[in-house]
Parts: sequence; C-alpha cells; structure tokens
Amino acid sequence: MHRRALLQALAAGSITALTGCNRKVAVNAASQLTSLDAIAQAELVISGQLSAVDLVSAATQRTEATNATLTAAIFQDFERALTQARTAAGPLAGVPYLIKDLNAYRDMPLTRGSKLFAKNTATEQTAFTDSIDATGVVVVGKTNTPEFGLLPSTEPLLHGATRNPWQIEHTPGGSSGGAAAAVAARMLPAAQASDGGGSIRIPAAMCGIFGLKPTAGRFPDQGHGDQPWPISIKHAVTLSVRDSALLLALTERQDSNDLLPVVYVQPERVKPMRIAMSLNSLYGAPDDDVAAGVQTTAQRLEAIGHEIIEVEQTPLLDEAFSDDFLVLWSAGTYQVAEQVRAQTGMPPEETGLLEPATLALARAFAQRPQGALPKALEGLARYQRTTIEFLEQYDAWLTPVTASVAPKIGAFSPTRDFDELMPAVSRFAAYTPTHNAAGTPAMSVPVGRNDAGLPLAAQLASSPGNEALLLQLAYQLEATHGWIDDLPPVHA
Repeated sequence: MHRRALLQALAAGSITALTGCNRKVAVNAASQLTSLDAIAQAELVISGQLSAVDLVSAATQRTEATNATLTAAIFQDFERALTQARTAAGPLAGVPYLIKDLNAYRDMPLTRGSKLFAKNTATEQTAFTDSIDATGVVVVGKTNTPEFGLLPSTEPLLHGATRNPWQIEHTPGGSSGGAAAAVAARMLPAAQASDGGGSIRIPAAMCGIFGLKPTAGRFPDQGHGDQPWPISIKHAVTLSVRDSALLLALTERQDSNDLLPVVYVQPERVKPMRIAMSLNSLYGAPDDDVAAGVQTTAQRLEAIGHEIIEVEQTPLLDEAFSDDFLVLWSAGTYQVAEQVRAQTGMPPEETGLLEPATLALARAFAQRPQGALPKALEGLARYQRTTIEFLEQYDAWLTPVTASVAPKIGAFSPTRDFDELMPAVSRFAAYTPTHNAAGTPAMSVPVGRNDAGLPLAAQLASSPGNEALLLQLAYQLEATHGWIDDLPPVHA
C-alpha cells in the first residue's frame, strides 16, 4: 500500500484495522495517556473517547511537570499547538510531537544548540517536515541537542544539559538527547530525531526506548545535498516499534530509483534468520553489562528460532575508518568556524559563539594536509563497500549500541579537554557510525537495565533497504520484553 492509499485508509477508518492494535484500552482521564503509544492515542481520537485538544492538553501538563527537571524541550508553544489541535487531520490527528532543534520547523526557533544561532527562527521547512505535518501530529515545541549535533551527550552551553529520566545525573545521550528524554519520561509518545553518527540509536539506548535509523536516501530531502558524504538522516524515537513503522511509512519518499518504499510494516511470522553477532570494536570490548545485554538479546532471538553466528572479524575493526570519519566530521566544523571568522572579522575563538569542542574539531581539520577530505571520502567509499559485503552474508548483524551505559553528565562536556574528550567519545560511540558511512539501516532495541538501573540496549543492522526485516525483528523482541510499560523514576 503506497503512502497516499495508506493515508486514505487511515483517515477513512480505524487505525486498529491496519496496525493490529493490541493496546486498545478505555481511557477516561487524560492522565492515563502516559502508558499509551502514538497509535493508541490516535485511536482514542478516532473512537471519540478523547479529542485532539485533550491529547495536546494532557501533553502540556506532562511536559510542565517534568521538563524543569530534564530540560528535554527548549521551546514550547502550547497555545499554538492547541489551536492546531482543533483542526488536526490525518491518521495521527492530535498526537503531540516534538521537533529536534537541528530540524527547521516554520516560525519556531532553530538554534542548532549553538550561541551562533541563539536568536534564529525558521522561516521555512523541508518536504520531510511537511510530511510530518501531514500525519496529523501536533508539534508542541523543539527538543534540546548538542551544538550542531556533534557530541553523543546533550549538554549545549546555550541551553544547558538534558538529563536522563532514569538517573538525572546521567546523560540521555546525543544528539537526539532531548527527544529521547522527552519520550522516555512520557511527555509524549514519539519525537522527531536525526542520526549522523548514532544520534537516534545512542539516545534511544540510553533512555530505554526504540530508535531506528533508516537507509540513506529514504526521505525526500535527505540525499547528498551539500554534504560531502550523506551520513545524516532524520526519523524518530518512539515508545513502540509500530509507531516508528507507521511514521516511516507516512514520511518516506515514493520517487526513489534506488529504494523501494518500506510501506507499513506490521508484525507477522518470518522465516528463521541468520544473524551475525560481534562485541568488539576497534577500541576493544564493551563494558561487561553492555556485553551481557547483547548476549541476552542473542538468547531471545535464538529462543524465537533465529540462528546466532558469532563472528570476530567485522568492519568495526577497520583501523582506517575511524580517522576517515573524523576527517568528515571535523570538515563541517571547520567550515562553520571559517564562516564565523568571515562574518565577524575575528578569530572564531574570540567571538564566544562556538563551543570549545567545536573549535577544537575545526582546528584538528585545519591541521590536516591538503587533500585530506577527498582522501577520506575515498576511504569511506571503500568502507561502505566492505560493510555492505559483510552484511550481505547474513540477514542481520547484532552488536552493542555503545561501549557503556549512559555516562554521567560532564563525561562528554563540550568544555572538556579535547585530548581527553576525543578518546572517550571514540570508544563510547564506536559501534554506530559504521551504518552512517555505509548508509545501512540500523536500530537500537531496549534489553532491560543493569544493576544500577540504567537502560541496556542492542543494535541490529541489515543491508540497505532492509528496514522491514529489522522492524520484524524489533516486533519479536518487543513481544519478549514489553519495555513500553517500564517507567523511569522521572516520568509524567
């Protein structure tokens, strides 16, 4: 079913008919919405139990009750949201939603987590964001992100640190940390996110929710653009697998010559799969509790009927990749720093407009020899080929999402000494950039919690275009571990 037909079917009837809704409950008070995903909340509007205004009003109350503690949302416009709710139309009509502050949403701030854009307001938005509006969700505000989405912790100097609802002295990850914290705390059931090196999967893992990074090129305005290599892609973090699947179906492009549409993926019986499993990265083994979480996921998959194949040699051990990716990562910060220099006539370090980590990345690129970026792009093209060749030997690939559970706030602070920050970031986030460079779909699936009460997760990836396969695995794991009912200490 193509998106237009899907929209028409959902608008004409019940979401339940298409989603196999198994969380249908009677809700008599808005406060009970905490336990419901986006599809279940939309079903309440369709059935007449609640109105779209009720959903947004309840989200307002939940956000006001928790955001002062978490700093997940850095901008809210509830009056505008309530006005939009009165005329909301679409399959998810009235479901409250937040947009990440790296993504332009018309007439809302677009600071990108940086003092450089502290007073910036978006005047337009992209086709992808238009497709979000078409689903019927009501955007209630923007979520916090590290400066330009660079770090795997959300601690921008402009807005302050976002805190993890499981333990507030810990980070919710980055760069979609505000989005993940908001969803985990049940301010709302889903939020827009983006991933350029793990920025959907890492926060989902840190906060115990679901996060899928789709195949590169899956959305209409997320091709190469002005990126030297298309590593970043937008989607969402969600409480449930089916919410992610539906949002993907409603926003994906229909005009790609390279990718068939995923369409709406519902849980169904699938053949046993061959799943590679590896634990080590270039930086060694993950922490013991992370490894145990991956092993638990492997055991659950085996119990379902899949074959787990432990492998030692994987693309994660490629010594050249880390440096090539760092060159690409730092090239963008160099361009920003040079723009600041041109606009202010001052050295970027003297303007106070960029964070120390951003400036250090820019200097690191400036110190590279001429031709470093083209050489790195050649390396990334080689790495893409070898990664896809590896994945084609299996149905899926199981690894950690990160080397450790959520660290304490400050571990990846943008003010930390750069010579200490980079090795810490490189080890922690060693497992996710592979799939940005290769353009392959990958997801973070909750596993449970460690002895300290922090969420554990596992990453599953597959060949380009195989989102449907990953979503089927996610549905199966969700059935064995119903994480949607696992509430953190800080929740609405």
